[in-house]
Amino acid sequence: MYGILGFLDRETEEQIDLLRVGMKKADITEYGMRPHVTIATHNELEVEVFKKEMEEYFLTESAISLFFPSIGMFLNSGTLYAAPTKDPALTDFHFRYHERFKKIIDPKSLYAPSQWVPHCTIASYLTHEKLVEAFDCSVKNLEPFHAKMESVALLELIFDDDICTDVKEIFTVELKRI
Repeated sequence: MYGILGFLDRETEEQIDLLRVGMKKADITEYGMRPHVTIATHNELEVEVFKKEMEEYFLTESAISLFFPSIGMFLNSGTLYAAPTKDPALTDFHFRYHERFKKIIDPKSLYAPSQWVPHCTIASYLTHEKLVEAFDCSVKNLEPFHAKMESVALLELIFDDDICTDVKEIFTVELKRI
């Protein structure tokens, strides 16, 4: 499977990484995937062809300002996340990508416009008890924050029994600065 991920500015990454380090030290969880907002997933891709199309498409796109006022969780998943406001700029950015690449996107994907919950995962694969601890740690250590989605990357995601075990960054496009 392949993911299209919007990477956040360095300051935001450091803030989220600091929270994750605290969770690791407290023996709550260790989650190491680079902070991001997922735009789409693709089951299959002709990678070299897609890289060219992706670069062409994103070279005209601007960075997106985001505001994260809340945290949440996905039911029955053990996933805790920071949630950006689903404002018109973010919604339009996401929708236009899905329109452009609709022939290679699974319309039933959780990242399809009608189902998408924009988020930046803080921790994943948590038991109920650890999810409660991670939530408590996040509430104590996070304030609402602003961020910028500055680049978009194509990643290959390797799964074993529905758990992502490896991530390979294939290609990244910097968005125009705002």
